[in-house]
Amino acid sequence: MTDYLTDPELDDDEEAAFEPEPVSAAEPEPPEADLSSRLAPLMNWVRHAFASGRPAQAYLVTGPVREEGSALARWIGQYLFCSAASEPERPCGVCPGCRSVAEGLCPDVHWFYPEKKSRVIGIDMMREGILAQMQQTALGNGWKIAVIAGADRFNDAAANAFLKTLEEPPPRTLFILLADSAQSVLPTILSRCQRLDAGLTRELREPWRGMLLDILAHRRIASPLEAMAAAGAFCAVFAQMEALAEKCVKEERRKAAVDEEEDVFKARVASRYREWRGDAVLLLLRWMQDLLRTCAAGAQTPLHYGEFRETFLARAANLSLAQALENIDMVEKFALQLERNINENTTLPYWFDRFHHGWRSGSL
Repeated sequence: MTDYLTDPELDDDEEAAFEPEPVSAAEPEPPEADLSSRLAPLMNWVRHAFASGRPAQAYLVTGPVREEGSALARWIGQYLFCSAASEPERPCGVCPGCRSVAEGLCPDVHWFYPEKKSRVIGIDMMREGILAQMQQTALGNGWKIAVIAGADRFNDAAANAFLKTLEEPPPRTLFILLADSAQSVLPTILSRCQRLDAGLTRELREPWRGMLLDILAHRRIASPLEAMAAAGAFCAVFAQMEALAEKCVKEERRKAAVDEEEDVFKARVASRYREWRGDAVLLLLRWMQDLLRTCAAGAQTPLHYGEFRETFLARAANLSLAQALENIDMVEKFALQLERNINENTTLPYWFDRFHHGWRSGSL
């Protein structure tokens, strides 16, 4: 039987694209406490579902698979296998059950990844790996968990077999599906899962977060030339992301001391870069959402970037509600163009010239 489970020493390009990656000095990772803080609302929601005896049979966790998705899946596993008696203390993080899940050693928590060559989850993996494992008797407290990274990679045969199991799942089994976005998951699977959107908790890492917010808050954008310059500054940050993505993947390949085909290397670099670029687009969307909230509700409205409240108030005074709404639509169209592989250096200047930034002659 093919082994579809996690190997602690990953040298598989497809698994490496999903598994949380090594941290290099050039790529600071957010502290685990910060990640847990950002996921706290989803953790509390899952905690309440299990405590009330009404958990879902399958959860679809959408958002970056390597970080938020994997972290939430591990937390759910620790919650179910924690030996702490008191509910508020679960998961404790230090008991044998919690440690075994965190270290990938729990015999009842299984991780599955798309196949190396085809990059899909096919019928053989579904039958011999996922479903076969979940039909076996649990070795611990009765729960069995299957974490499926790349839930948007099912082929038709695998999806049909999985749907039958979701309709009549074995008792005390839990499926946790990880995908970058719900839009890429088959509707028939999506409709049978409880969605947990971990992507909404994500923040662009520093120093890029500060750099992009500085452009949006302080760079004057009141003419086509100024819009082009601001877009160029954004694209310069994108170029930094792409360069660091290549540097990090090269360092990981050097440390692993494995031969890697050039197309696989390029795919890993592109995947890392697209994830960071997606964080930047989310930052831009949140900025425009804060501008819209300020236009609609004024000074007291809650803001994602509350430190810029005075800036939003000044900009909102120069915008109509319709213009602020149009900004949201334009950011979403920009994101769609990126998904279609239209180069950001081409499309971002176009949109920056059309965004309603709220600047006017002599303002701010």
